Amino acid sequence: MRRAVSVIVLLALMAGFGFGVNRLIASRKHKIPTEATVFIPSATRPKIVLPGTLYLAQNGDIYRLSNGYFTDLHLSTKSGSWMQPAYIPNSQNIVAVLRAAEYSNLYLLSGSGAILRQLSNNSNPHIDKVYLNNWMFYPHIGADGTTVYFSYDEPKNSTTLAVDFSVWSGTLSGKLANKLLTNSNPFTGGDVDPTPLANGSVLYSKFAIANGNAYSEIAIQVKPLAKPIVLTTPAQDCGQPAPSPDGTRVAMICIGGTGLQSTRLEVATMSNGKLGTPTTLVNNCLCADPVWAPDGSGLVYYNTADVTGHFELWWIKGALTVAPSPPLLVTTNLDFDASSPPSWSPLSSVPVMSR
Repeated sequence: MRRAVSVIVLLALMAGFGFGVNRLIASRKHKIPTEATVFIPSATRPKIVLPGTLYLAQNGDIYRLSNGYFTDLHLSTKSGSWMQPAYIPNSQNIVAVLRAAEYSNLYLLSGSGAILRQLSNNSNPHIDKVYLNNWMFYPHIGADGTTVYFSYDEPKNSTTLAVDFSVWSGTLSGKLANKLLTNSNPFTGGDVDPTPLANGSVLYSKFAIANGNAYSEIAIQVKPLAKPIVLTTPAQDCGQPAPSPDGTRVAMICIGGTGLQSTRLEVATMSNGKLGTPTTLVNNCLCADPVWAPDGSGLVYYNTADVTGHFELWWIKGALTVAPSPPLLVTTNLDFDASSPPSWSPLSSVPVMSR
């Protein structure tokens, strides 16, 4: 009986000690940020007024930033999350991705958020054949305002059903998936971030695997299904290419040499299908999605601002020059979707501040 009492007392002391240690550790911790610390963009003002109009995605919705004001497009999220807006040149309309749980589609939207037309239908009607659904991402519109380029998981391998993206093109008024442009590497994720160049070529990220390691290369597709021109090396591991408006520079995100612990925002000259020696604009960051201002005055990108891990919008003025300005934080506590590149129109819209 005495032994049993001793065991009970010992267990109680151990439990009390454990509770005390946990309380001590808890008292030393900083408060962990939650989504409650994230604001709605239209309830805030950016610190810097940027030229033109930016379209950005946050929490499944799309916002327009113009003349120093955010405007909520008020897109319904009942069917999925809105992301990856792409403005249509010489218009106020955009194309955006609506991502559902098992497929995604492209939609034509007005600049105020009205759905003008569904451009694709990637949901298989047979619920027991969900594996036949398709995904479309990363739309970009050509300078003609009609041709659309995007990543699409066709053609699918009927045996493995691998979801590897290839670059396709089509028209907004005709057949969307009209022309297959690239052959993606199997089991890699494929080819993403396609951006048309002035000469008709397409700049994109091409994923590959070698020696058991996955990496991304920046490539140019000159002709459909031809061998691409590869601009970077596996060791550099660069992706998310963004050509400058004048076509002389490419901004990109590189991982090589960081042990996958961070990224670098780099800019390199581009001429005759070759990149020059890159210049690092931001080092040791979690940078993503560089986009140039339409007038070439600088570029924006996403990066975390503090320990919250929220992705905010940053601006580098004079990124085309030999001495660009230091990065400036444009937003705080907004946490944009870092898998959704902003899209930048040179046109300004009427500023509307949601109340």
